[in-house]
Amino acid sequence: IVQRELPPREIPQEVLSLLPPKIIKNHRVIPWEKRENGIVVLVTDDPINILAADYFKNLMNIENLKDVEIIVTFKEEMDQLLEKYYGEEEMEDLTKMLQEASSATIDLDLPAETVGEEDEEALALQAPVVKIVNLIFVEALRRRASDIHLEPLEKKFRVRFRIDGVLYEIVSPPKRVEKAVIARIKLMAKMNLAEKRLPQDGRIMLDISGRPIDFRVSTLPGIYGESVVLRILDKTTMLKSLESLGFLEYDLKRWNDLLRYSGGIILVTGPTGSGKTTTLYASLQKLNTIDRKLMTAEDPVEYQIPGINQTPINAEIGLTFANVLRAFLRQSPDVVLVGEIRDKETADIALRAALTGHLVFSTLHTNDAPSAITRLIDMGMPPFLIASSVQGIQAQRLVRVLCPHCKEKIEPDEKLKKKLKIKDGEKVNVCRPKGCNDCNFTGFHGRVAIFEIFIMNDELRELTLKRVDAATLREAARRAGMRTMYEDGIEKVKMGITTLEEVESVVGEVIDAQED
Repeated sequence: IVQRELPPREIPQEVLSLLPPKIIKNHRVIPWEKRENGIVVLVTDDPINILAADYFKNLMNIENLKDVEIIVTFKEEMDQLLEKYYGEEEMEDLTKMLQEASSATIDLDLPAETVGEEDEEALALQAPVVKIVNLIFVEALRRRASDIHLEPLEKKFRVRFRIDGVLYEIVSPPKRVEKAVIARIKLMAKMNLAEKRLPQDGRIMLDISGRPIDFRVSTLPGIYGESVVLRILDKTTMLKSLESLGFLEYDLKRWNDLLRYSGGIILVTGPTGSGKTTTLYASLQKLNTIDRKLMTAEDPVEYQIPGINQTPINAEIGLTFANVLRAFLRQSPDVVLVGEIRDKETADIALRAALTGHLVFSTLHTNDAPSAITRLIDMGMPPFLIASSVQGIQAQRLVRVLCPHCKEKIEPDEKLKKKLKIKDGEKVNVCRPKGCNDCNFTGFHGRVAIFEIFIMNDELRELTLKRVDAATLREAARRAGMRTMYEDGIEKVKMGITTLEEVESVVGEVIDAQED
């Protein structure tokens, strides 16, 4: 892809208005020219936007639009265009309020070398700084963000929200308030304000509009200052039922069948941020009855569930997963959750606990469900122990859900029909994203999981004892009724829940591995 230098020109307002301002800012794409032959030219500095040409075309409500052409330019030129046409624009309330708070008198005349903890605290307690931080928190919740990223750059202080798994830059406070804002967050998280050389972790608990919100805070030193990431844990939305997670009827029945076991181990696999904790919490809630004792070891405890004994891991004092699990077994539990199997010792105790009448849940980081078996063998677990203790394994990923307010039904072409395996006469509801105010012009609103559930049977136990590879296990599991994540995703595409592009983007590496 060749980057092009743009000739100097004024873009007419009628051309600029072809795309909503939010789309222009979020995607860094700007309408450049509307030609008489029905072609609209867009300019961007992000080559990935070339793949989204049809998406931008669908957003333009103009007659005789034949096609969209996208020119890739340099970042500096794109910055100038966005500043020229949208930099002075009066934006939403957040912008105005941030500007008001930022322009208030803040005493920032403190030399960096001499700033002590008392000075930092005084800076963090100034009213305008408090207001800026509160505005960022409230806006993050309004936009359904899962994370807030505060990033000091050379010439700006960037604030980004992760919404439905994608990062979006929001209106950022001016560079001059950067240190004060970061000091405010560190103060709220009970961190050492004077320590800027080492990473720190903390926690902020707030009640925002009647909602108990838990922020997990992480700081990291950088060349332009401390980068801060806040993970938002909303207790009102985290604890979900199994039925609301996105299980289709077939897989929901298979998962509920696993939950009926009184012993054995059930594993949930997937990368960080794939919804494993949400699935496990929903499962524990279903099992949380008066006649059962449930105990969890977590790092950290993300949500407190009434009726369950939850223990936070603290490796610094020797409170590891393995040590906590040993202590659990002396407490006569019925159901045990081990947050993650990270080492051979934890794996060994968890598998042996599963053989002694305890139902054990845990997580592993593997690409798919069958790979969990080979991962345990690689960790040094005897195949006989795995075969006799593992009851089932679930792998999952999160895909974005099409916005119900603006998604458009489409008639799949032959290529798409082949990919979706649509049979002749089969009724489907395939849709594409469009974008509206409800979804901030992204075309998506929320996320849903796609699953594959591996249930151990006699054939799979025999194969485990023979130490076969994951591909052989996968073939046998599919013969026994396992539907892969890709197949589950395809069903959700046919139902109009998500798109094929979303499914392929999250399970692409799994498909590639299976083809290899």
